[in-house]
Amino acid sequence: MTAAERFALFLDSFASLDYRRKRAIFALLNGEADPFDRLAGMRAELCACAGDREAGALLSAARGSYADEIAERLNGRGIVPVACVSPAYPALLKETGAPPLVLYARGDLSLLSSRCFAVVGSRKSLPSARAKAAEFAEALILHGFTVVTGIAEGADSAVLHAGLSSGRVISVTAGGFDCVYPAANASLFRQVSERGLALSEHPPAVRPMAYHFPVRNRIIAGLSEGVLVVSGDEKSGTAYTAGYAADYGREVFALPYQPGIPSGRGCNRLIKNGAYLTDCIEDILSVYHIEKKERNEPALSELEQSLLALIADGVSHAERLAERAGRPVYEIMPALMQLEIKKKIVRGAGNTYAAS
Repeated sequence: MTAAERFALFLDSFASLDYRRKRAIFALLNGEADPFDRLAGMRAELCACAGDREAGALLSAARGSYADEIAERLNGRGIVPVACVSPAYPALLKETGAPPLVLYARGDLSLLSSRCFAVVGSRKSLPSARAKAAEFAEALILHGFTVVTGIAEGADSAVLHAGLSSGRVISVTAGGFDCVYPAANASLFRQVSERGLALSEHPPAVRPMAYHFPVRNRIIAGLSEGVLVVSGDEKSGTAYTAGYAADYGREVFALPYQPGIPSGRGCNRLIKNGAYLTDCIEDILSVYHIEKKERNEPALSELEQSLLALIADGVSHAERLAERAGRPVYEIMPALMQLEIKKKIVRGAGNTYAAS
């Protein structure tokens, strides 16, 4: 690591400093000289940026080897700290008004330099919206994008499952990697970090607080050339993501809904405010002047074939399907989602499925 990267990681280890104060201190000290060498002579400036207590803590702990120790511990867990001055730091995110000082990454770092597109929606998305989220994610991947989303249940999960087979998927968490929320998606998060890329602006042990979630959404928007909102009410987290995207000069797209559907109110409001009404992938591709590619009929995995045969025989509930397939429910759910995406089955109420 360079001296500037060490200093960024050192600063980021102080949980009492928010990202704005960290950025201010880093801007104050980053330059040709080693930031650690300059700290002692800038107590007054540090106090003005961070307050007397935090400035004292910074000065007492300041040494480059401290950052090296942090990096070594992170690397031992497969986590790579990517400082804002690193060549690997995403260029689009750096252009935003408040990029994180450090990104903590686990997985395929090459995705940080790929073309990214965000697909986001509500935790309470309707089954049709979840299917649409997955369908758009697969289509965007087919046309060269890496899809970006959170780690929530609902639309986020649908996007992540759709991107796992290609590996072109990024999940941005609100807390550290040790504190994935919701806990029900810990297995999915692990799969993303193994096949795609997991990102956080927080060190691993930071627990997600309520205010972390809307702030996290600036990263999802900042990484992406555009944002597609598939569901959400007018004051949901998806509204924050769309707002950040608009502030950053990125394109915003939204699925249209009939009036009166709560999870579609945010989408309809976005369209009224100028977002692109989006029915199909061509609505996105045309904005970026990308020619549509024809999709080959996707092959079915062995598990997908087995589940499809069971559904054809009249087995409909997810728990019963898992029992007959000899697999736990959490293992068959991604396969059922893939069968929905491939339009082989349709999902009904109460985790039931039928052949399409």
